[in-house]
Amino acid sequence: MKHYEKQILAALDAFGGLLTGDVASRCKPLVGGDRRKHSAYIRQLLLALQAEGKVKTLDDQKPVCWIISKDTNDNP
Repeated sequence: MKHYEKQILAALDAFGGLLTGDVASRCKPLVGGDRRKHSAYIRQLLLALQAEGKVKTLDDQKPVCWIISKDTNDNP
């Protein structure tokens, strides 16, 4: 998970406000053999990172856009 966590945080730090699929497209290698399974896996990681307070959703609208939490930049 750490490998993908770093890629997720780097993608959000560089771009911010990304849809789950856009975050997934920036994370390599592909998990599960296709983009849908890979995106679902990345979504689970995003939810785990959200529970840790590292990322959050932009707002309560659909589709969900993810952004990095401001506190994440302060924590090494």
